Amino acid sequence: MLQQTWTSRCLMKFYAVVAASPTSWESHRIAERIEQRILNSNPVMEAFGNACTLRNNNSSRFGKFIQLQLNRTQQMTGAAVQTYLLEKTRVAYQASSERNFHIFYQICKGANADERLQWHLPEGAAFSWLPNPERTLEEDCFEVTREAMLHLGISAPTQNNIFKVRRKAVLVLRGDRQPFS
Repeated sequence: MLQQTWTSRCLMKFYAVVAASPTSWESHRIAERIEQRILNSNPVMEAFGNACTLRNNNSSRFGKFIQLQLNRTQQMTGAAVQTYLLEKTRVAYQASSERNFHIFYQICKGANADERLQWHLPEGAAFSWLPNPERTLEEDCFEVTREAMLHLGISAPTQNNIFKVRRKAVLVLRGDRQPFS
């Protein structure tokens, strides 16, 4: 886990405890639920916004601002997370020993046979925009990302649409610009 992620987790835990009124069980449950949703967003944001770079295997390529919302009695009532991508060019280009965003490797390594067929992702396909696919990282765990997405309310059919790779895009990104039927 990244230092920033660990620090964020500790601070959210502290604020959740401080902001929860000791006399209100409901307030404590709300604060815990908010904290859990924020923490569940981490695997998703890391999958879509982190990559393996020369300096570390899980380098954040995005910024994140977390705003905890409190009511007049300082009880946690909500949170807002804003993210911004720092390195959009990584999708199209990576240095020779670096990798693209984790989500692409997760999909290629974690999709089952039915999903591969549905997402037009051939088994063993090589993509020019996914260098160093032979490297296996702890961050390549597709199930963790999918489970976190479910906890955030992103249904399986919606996930399916997110992960779907269109055949034409696959062929173009693979370098095969031949027309297809």
